[in-house]
Amino acid sequence: MTTLVFLPGLHGDAQTWSPVIDALPGGLCATALDLPAVADLDALVDEVGEQVAAGSVVVGHSLGGVVAMHLAERHPELLAGLVLVTAPVGAEDPESAAARAARAAGLSQEEYEEIALDGMEAVYYGDRGQDPQVRAERLRAARVYGPERFAAHSVAIGSRPDRWDFPATASCPVLIVGASDDQVVPTDEQRQWAEKNSAPQVTYVEIAETGHMLPVEAPGQLAGVLSDWLSSLEG
Repeated sequence: MTTLVFLPGLHGDAQTWSPVIDALPGGLCATALDLPAVADLDALVDEVGEQVAAGSVVVGHSLGGVVAMHLAERHPELLAGLVLVTAPVGAEDPESAAARAARAAGLSQEEYEEIALDGMEAVYYGDRGQDPQVRAERLRAARVYGPERFAAHSVAIGSRPDRWDFPATASCPVLIVGASDDQVVPTDEQRQWAEKNSAPQVTYVEIAETGHMLPVEAPGQLAGVLSDWLSSLEG
């Protein structure tokens, strides 16, 4: 049986994926991981790889997508499929990466939580970022995630390589899931990425009325997309 392994993004923990996992059809085996507080991207990916069984389908959101692509490159024998949900495409320029790392360094828990809650309007569709339940979930995840992970992951994501040509060259089928109104990884960029990598093994699906936090905003729809894609691979 294929196992789905879910990797969260910045400010997210394994529980962030629970609504998606709960919405999957019965018979699918799924687990979610917390990303370790490791700043070196290679070392981070190798540590994650120790928790992934061979033949898994890895689903990564945002930073989790960066980790998933790096995992597919370093440990291709582990993956039977790859799902990239609003994942960054290009590399970050050194100046921006350094500024990102500096902003995240040495924060107290209180300072970090303020950053996690700041600007939520930009990562959710419409006014969802103001919803008290959405904000409460963001704060819950941030309290688990913490400033140490944020500092380490801010360095790791800043060192990511360019992935514009990656999906078509991957050693396994790839599903790219874009959000219709993503302000973090622009929707047009996701569409261009899919078009550039048009190949039999690459599928692009876009979910309407969602922002960058698509897994939290539309867990049922995302679960349906995953289920349909897995069925197409079996067929």
